[in-house]
Amino acid sequence: MDQPAQQDCYADIAREDVLPFVPLDVRSVLDVGCGRGGFGRALRGLLGAQARLVAVEAVASAADAARATGCFDEVFTGYFPDALSASQERFDLVCFNDVLEHMVDPAAALTATLDVLAPGARVLATIPNVQYAEVVRDLIRGRWTYTEAGILDRTHLRFFTRSSMTQLFQDAGYVVQGSHGINPIGQIWQTDPNAPRRWLKTIVHPALGNARYSQFVVLARAA
Repeated sequence: MDQPAQQDCYADIAREDVLPFVPLDVRSVLDVGCGRGGFGRALRGLLGAQARLVAVEAVASAADAARATGCFDEVFTGYFPDALSASQERFDLVCFNDVLEHMVDPAAALTATLDVLAPGARVLATIPNVQYAEVVRDLIRGRWTYTEAGILDRTHLRFFTRSSMTQLFQDAGYVVQGSHGINPIGQIWQTDPNAPRRWLKTIVHPALGNARYSQFVVLARAA
C-alpha cells in the first residue's frame, strides 16, 4: 500500500487517556504506528509482563527508539500491513492511535486488519474530530490553518467526524461497539489557567455535543 514518507516529528506520548478503553482480557496487542514507544510503555504497565506486544512503525528512527524502550516483544519497521507480510501472527487487539487520518486509504488498512485479528479480537483507534468547536469556529471565520500537530496537522490526509468514523469502520467490515469522546474543550481550558474564555466551559460546554471533543476513541470488532 503506497504511502507518502512520514516524518519523525511527534512527541513520545504515553496516551494514558486511551488506557481506560483497552480491554483488560487481551493477551496480544499490535500497535500500528507506535512512534517512539510511549503507548507501548503504557500498555506494558497495564497488561503486565505476560502480554505479547508487537508494533509497526514507518519511521526507522522512531522504530529504533520503540525497540530501545524494551516494552515491545517485536517491532517491525515499515508501513502496515506490508511490514507484516512475512508474519502469520494474530492479535487480540490492534491499535491505531492517531494513525488512520495519516493514511491514503484508511478503509483499506482496516480491511487488511481483519487478516491479523484473532477470533473475537477488537480494533481500537483514536481519531481527531474535525467537528471540534475551535476548528468549526475558525472555519466559520474563513480560516483553515494547518499546524505542526493536532486536528489540522499538516500531514493529515483524511478528516473525520464521529459519524464518519463509525461509517469508516462499518464500510471496512466491522461492528462498532463504542465511540467515546476524549480530551473535551472544557478539560483543556480547565488545565490551562491562562486559556481565554475559560468561563465558557460551564456555560457552553454541555451544549456543544460532539463538537466538545478533540478526539474519539473507537472500539470495534469484525462484523
